[in-house]
Formats: sequence, structure tokens, C-alpha cells
Amino acid sequence: MIKWLPYMIDITSLFIWLKSYSYQTAKASRWQLITILSAVAYMMIVSYLTLAPTSYAFVGNQQVAPMIIGSAPVNLIPFWSTTADFYQNVLMMMPMGIYIRLLLPNLKFKKVILTGVVISTGIEMLQFILDEWVGLSRWVDINDVLTNAFGVALGWLIIVGLAHTPVKRIILPFVISLFSR
Repeated sequence: MIKWLPYMIDITSLFIWLKSYSYQTAKASRWQLITILSAVAYMMIVSYLTLAPTSYAFVGNQQVAPMIIGSAPVNLIPFWSTTADFYQNVLMMMPMGIYIRLLLPNLKFKKVILTGVVISTGIEMLQFILDEWVGLSRWVDINDVLTNAFGVALGWLIIVGLAHTPVKRIILPFVISLFSR
């Protein structure tokens, strides 16, 4: 049960964050509310996939012999192994780039990349800490940081590219500037 505690704390934090912005979200259109609620649902899914204990691996055996630091398996050599999870991480984080563009439309590309790196590093650091504290049994991998950041950047570039097509009329109602400064 204690292995689930970090995930539950994360979900609780998301709901507290959502509640703290309830006054601002009251001004949002229904399309913008869809953006906000689907972003929260997406964050819950990413939290589950990265911070919840799992006995199911989405890929087969790793091709890399990790360093073991404490009880955490750690890979600090980039691109040593490119199993299916390498590509799954890119796909998992592409919606993050899309949501960054929809929720923070004025954010420049360099900051999007930095945001992707910070979020990915934060996930890996949490996995390392939770491996030590509660035995989460997750890998800490530099490839995850790189592919997650790439996925965020790719999602952002896709939505920016689509904004220069006739699809812009569909995207525009979902854009929110409530959280921008």
C-alpha cells in the first residue's frame, strides 16, 4: 500500500492545483474547460505510468546492464539501448507539448524544451527517490529524459504547425491564456 502513496499524493496535488484556479476557470469557455480537464486527466495518466508501482513492463528485457545505486537501477549512458519504451516515451509526452501550447500559448520553443527537460528530470528523480524510500522498482534512465523532452518538443511543434493550416479554426477555441502572465 505504501508504494501507492506517492501516486495518491500526486493526484491530490493535481486536484488542489485545479481548485486553486477555480475562479479563473469559471471564466473559461466550455472548449477551454475541455482543455483543462483533459490536461488534468492526461497528467493523472502520466503520473500512473511513471510513479505508480507496476509489475507489468511494457517492453521485454532491457539490453543494458544498469548501475545499481542503492536499490535503483540507473542507466546514465544515452542511446545505449533503444527498446520499444524509447519510442513509447516520445508518444507518451507528445500530448504534454500540445497542452503546453494550449495552456501557455506565449511560451517560446526554448522554454518548451527546457520545460520538457525539467519535467522529465523531475520524473526520473522522483523514480530514483521512490525506489529508495518505498521500493517502487522503476528504472532511472537518461534515455527517458531525452525521449520525454523530445516528445514534449515534438507535440508543441505539431500543434504550432497545425495552427498555420485551416485546422487553426478548430484549435483556437481550446487555447487558454488564463494561466499566462
